[in-house]
Amino acid sequence: MVEDDDELREGLAENLRLSGMSVLEADCGRAFHEARQRAVFDIAILDVNLPDASGFDLAASMAKDARRPGVIMLTARARQEDRIRGYTEGADLYMTKPVAGAELLLAVRNLSRRIHLQREPQSGGASGWHLDAPMRRLISADGRFIELSGREILLIEQFVGRGGSALSRAVLSKALGYGLPGPENRALDAALRRLRQKFDAAGIEQPIISVNNLGLRFTGLLTVR
Repeated sequence: MVEDDDELREGLAENLRLSGMSVLEADCGRAFHEARQRAVFDIAILDVNLPDASGFDLAASMAKDARRPGVIMLTARARQEDRIRGYTEGADLYMTKPVAGAELLLAVRNLSRRIHLQREPQSGGASGWHLDAPMRRLISADGRFIELSGREILLIEQFVGRGGSALSRAVLSKALGYGLPGPENRALDAALRRLRQKFDAAGIEQPIISVNNLGLRFTGLLTVR
């Protein structure tokens, strides 16, 4: 929990501890980064206005972590543009002060449950991929993920239940609303290129491969939440 108001931070942290949770406290960005070096945690509760950092920047700094914590922004900044920025930088929940201890506790429990479900394949040794459409993420077996656009979610969904069999480019293009592909219609190729760039940026091996004369197939098990 990163909060520079000592009384507020200590009170909320103690409420979580009384409910059986382990809580590390930090009063600034520097202390937060030091905590990340010595401990692994499931959830980061971040204030936005800190003396040496922005909570937005702290959230963004965890975006590529192999075991990225869930992020709850807890701040007095309630403007729509602040909320949008919070979610853009990776917040799972954006809560405004003042917040009741009971409400924060429920938010932490619900987010923690979701995170543990996402990590089950990693602990179980599965080799599959998991599409979390509500969170707009495609998650690999080792817990890494990429963020998806609405159309990219629709593309990935086409491979669910296919057992790794190939889909033609014509089928995929029509499913995405692009119409039939051709020399004058390269929309599907452009969408695939953007998606592959995301995999490359995240250092994740491409799960979508081309099959000569057949189309595209998704390698590995693919499930949906």
